[in-house]
Amino acid sequence: MELSSYCKTDAKTADPLKGWRFLAIFWPLSCLIFTGIILFQSVRGMEERIFDMAFTLLPLIFFAVGMNMRHRLLKERGHAAVLTTATVVSIKTHMHSGNKCYFPEFEFHAGGETYRVKYSAGYSFHIVDEGQQTALYYDPENPELFYVPAVQKHDLRWSSLLCGVGILFPLLGLSAPLLRELLIVSS
Repeated sequence: MELSSYCKTDAKTADPLKGWRFLAIFWPLSCLIFTGIILFQSVRGMEERIFDMAFTLLPLIFFAVGMNMRHRLLKERGHAAVLTTATVVSIKTHMHSGNKCYFPEFEFHAGGETYRVKYSAGYSFHIVDEGQQTALYYDPENPELFYVPAVQKHDLRWSSLLCGVGILFPLLGLSAPLLRELLIVSS
């Protein structure tokens, strides 16, 4: 009997980006369809239609930023699979647009070697503290590719918020005529 028959993979584990790709294509196309529906509703004035179309399309910017973050997170998780404990050896501070940005640097041991890695994205507050030990996942073939669950948790919240705005607002734009009617009737 083959080894592959014993090793069953979950659909989520097989390709973590599959769901991301579907949503990244499906939702913007849906918003374009929503915009077309709004455009051809002749019972509404052109001013209302333009406002509702903008309300449907502009949030796609938030959606795109959120999905870009989500793509990076999924990509990191797909490659970095070996868990180790890392120490926060330093937190570099850089000024960006007048605000302080903190870049944590981690040190961990893998394959008999010591690695120092730094997040390329900066944060406006300390997610981890210098000297703190934290979980870190790395790619055994390329230990420079890593992620820290504590940092990913923060980024996941932001990407969920941005994607949520990008999904909720177009739905509000599509249902704006109905909402206006409800507000007029209730007044």
